[in-house]
Amino acid sequence: MASGQETKVSRVFAVVNAHSGQADPERVIQTLRTHLAARDQDCEIHETREHEDLPSIVREAVRGGFDTIVAAGGDGTVSAVANGVVGSDARLAILPLGTTNVLARELGVPLDLEAACALISGPNGTAHIDGMKVGAFCYFTQVGVGVDALMIHDTSEVDKRRMGALAYVWTMTKNLVGYKPRRMTITADDRSVRTRSLQVLLANCGALGVSGLRWGPDVQVDDGRIDVCIFRPRSPLDYPRIAWNFLVGRHGQETRLTYLKASRSVLVQADEPLPVQGDGEIITQTPLTVEIIPRAVRVVVPAKIDDRQGQSRTR
Repeated sequence: MASGQETKVSRVFAVVNAHSGQADPERVIQTLRTHLAARDQDCEIHETREHEDLPSIVREAVRGGFDTIVAAGGDGTVSAVANGVVGSDARLAILPLGTTNVLARELGVPLDLEAACALISGPNGTAHIDGMKVGAFCYFTQVGVGVDALMIHDTSEVDKRRMGALAYVWTMTKNLVGYKPRRMTITADDRSVRTRSLQVLLANCGALGVSGLRWGPDVQVDDGRIDVCIFRPRSPLDYPRIAWNFLVGRHGQETRLTYLKASRSVLVQADEPLPVQGDGEIITQTPLTVEIIPRAVRVVVPAKIDDRQGQSRTR
């Protein structure tokens, strides 16, 4: 997935979300500038503001000749910045400041500020990751319908700052109590499934938050496919078994879990409108149509390690 050769960074445009996690934006900016200056690289900084069109700002920077676009923030910031890079020759660099940092974890990007800045300044490699397009916007980790969207919708910023990732766990637990599976039709390419589901998850990244668990054994961010995970518990009594099978990696042996794969598109229809989350943000409601965009974005990653295609990758 990644190039084993160092890629020279020449012009850097950094988008810094001062409200991500508990990071000090001044320290983030100074640390990034210090690492880049040590390798004779300059950096233009843009601090985010409410209600701005971040993808358009990034696209303008790319047109202006910036070849590395840094997203300093959580998964939502990374997603917005990445949309300005889609289809261009510029590379996305992630400076993870959020609560879960799913894409950074998946790509092996360091969560430590100093180490992440050192990776951006180089040496580093390049990965090509797929995208999931909903309307005019691409998402890069997961798109979900069900309890995960309710969890994200109901978790306050105050709780996230106070409890970190545990805030999501607490909200998820509350939402599961009394939540009944909804009748849905899921179409992945040419295959359709009609079922009652607690959760439908379109996974481009395999990482399940900060737990160390994965949505499935074969979920890859660069394989040109989306894995559709359909959770079909009959009752709350099924939850402990499903959780155990996830914990020990026996996804394929779980009878109440169905996997579909799609390389073109996914359609999720529900008998009643349900919220949809993309990359950790509420984005729309059902019906949901997703187009798969292979190799949508080039991303800065740790260099090295042989890849399954004979190149090198980060894992």
